[in-house]
Amino acid sequence: VDVFAPQSRDVKNIHLRNFCMIIPPLTHNYVEHMLSSKDKLAKKNKVGAAFTDDGFALGLAYILKLLEQHRQFDALHWFDSVKHKFGEQRKKMVETSRGAKEDEQRTLSLTLKKLAAYQQEYELLFFSLHGARIFFKTKEAMPKPEPAAAAADADAAAEGGAEGGEGGAPPAPPAAAAGLLSWPGKARRDAKGLAVGPGNVRSVGCGE
Repeated sequence: VDVFAPQSRDVKNIHLRNFCMIIPPLTHNYVEHMLSSKDKLAKKNKVGAAFTDDGFALGLAYILKLLEQHRQFDALHWFDSVKHKFGEQRKKMVETSRGAKEDEQRTLSLTLKKLAAYQQEYELLFFSLHGARIFFKTKEAMPKPEPAAAAADADAAAEGGAEGGEGGAPPAPPAAAAGLLSWPGKARRDAKGLAVGPGNVRSVGCGE
């Protein structure tokens, strides 16, 4: 990232400043590709068949980091929109199937199954992208303790360790690693202003 970032963000590549806008159609194309590849697993000719492909999510996370467009992509709320759309479609189909005939119910059942397959692929892509983005987190993006607070914490930890050796109370548990996890309590916000839920990994794009 450090090697290619300056060239990618240069003025001569200004056409890439809106790269995040083409991610929604790219993800839809990827979902259709994965559904087609999984269907080929059940066929005799398995050319092009695949069960999973994390390369797309990893490459997408890399380019977003390269161009520093994570915030812009999150602002689209793409995965939120997809989840809402699928929910609305499923609700309409369920209501329609109540008064439908047997043939129509069979058709609606197949449509619901296809809709569930699309939603599952989008969820898998969301979690793959979420995991891939962790690989490209930088130390600068993580919260840094104040010098005075850090010194106080170090002194407290030293005193706690000494007391623990003499049969006193055990030292306090360490803080959440890299700012990704939080101890039980109210939701807080990290250095970038993104919400971090209690005891959960920070969400990206689509809130679950």
